[in-house]
Amino acid sequence: MFGENLPGFLPVLFWGIITISTLVFIHEAGHYLAARILGLKVTEFFIGLPGPSISFKRGDTRFGITAIPLGGYVRIPALEGSGPGAELGTMTEEERKEYEKVPAWKRVTVLLAGVVANLVVAIVILTALFTYTGIPIDRVSPVPGGPAATAGLPDDSRIVDIDGRRIHHFGQLTRVVAGHEPGDTVNIIYISSEGERNSISVVLEQRPALEDMVDQDGQPLFEEGQEVPVDESRAPSAHMGVIHHDIVHEPTGVAGAFTYSFTYILLTAEGISRFFSPHTFTEAIGDASSVVGISVFAAHTAQAGFITYISFIAMISIALGLMNLLPIPPLDGGKVLFEIIQKVTGKPVPQGLQVGISLTGFALLIVLMIYLVGQDLFRIFG
Repeated sequence: MFGENLPGFLPVLFWGIITISTLVFIHEAGHYLAARILGLKVTEFFIGLPGPSISFKRGDTRFGITAIPLGGYVRIPALEGSGPGAELGTMTEEERKEYEKVPAWKRVTVLLAGVVANLVVAIVILTALFTYTGIPIDRVSPVPGGPAATAGLPDDSRIVDIDGRRIHHFGQLTRVVAGHEPGDTVNIIYISSEGERNSISVVLEQRPALEDMVDQDGQPLFEEGQEVPVDESRAPSAHMGVIHHDIVHEPTGVAGAFTYSFTYILLTAEGISRFFSPHTFTEAIGDASSVVGISVFAAHTAQAGFITYISFIAMISIALGLMNLLPIPPLDGGKVLFEIIQKVTGKPVPQGLQVGISLTGFALLIVLMIYLVGQDLFRIFG
């Protein structure tokens, strides 16, 4: 997954810290700005995990960076009823009074502001990039003798729809095909290299081994060690018989770039939803990365150039924002869920129940993190 030419340890560490700290700063800045705009007191704004720190105080807020800059937090007394104080049962009486006098809509707004900040920054970055580079378009070619070739798909085509599902990139195409079985018929809408829009029906077949895929002259399509668009260990049984041919950039204006940037939010949301289906959970976990994987990718993209790196920042910012929307304490979405329950029932969720749910959610996140770290280390050294 990470390829053979891994960056050295120091570049990975450096770009990992820079990337994660930047993304966390964006998220926490959203909480901070929303709280200040709504007139709520913010006592701490730190980048890093709690511990030894360098800090300074300005007004009511102490700003700083800790010895382990892989995270971050803001402390807003009026939100402690939706934060660790309530979750761990350590709220003071003063904090409880401060919490109870703040309207629920303000608390929810501040809680969601971190997610909004991540998404807004990503949209701004992507809009600027697409305006400059154009919209990236994946083009595919049929494998000789494969289902798509038999159906008449021309070389260098852009597949835009499969059975009514819009297709935006090659990875999405492979996921849609993975949901079918050999023998299924799918209806495809494609745009040829000449710009003509056509439709065909393709009968999916059993996917052959990569070494058995050859061109018209009988030569292997994939050389030994070449990066290919299929992971053999998790490859679907059905295949359409297309390979990624090229990426072209279609010029667009600011409005078009802005609109297209939302495509990436929808695709990321679709990817996250795969964690909640028994049919796609294993594949989703296999595709996920921990801070280790993110750091390696960050170093790779930084070496590739500014545009590649800033695109990566936008992608991870979207993922971070949407993941925080999940209704799982101690994520922001979980805290919002407690607020909604309190608003509907007219009384707070019992503190003991909050503590139990939050600790369970925290434990699950830790287990997932440990698993993903192990998975990333195996990819690198296995």
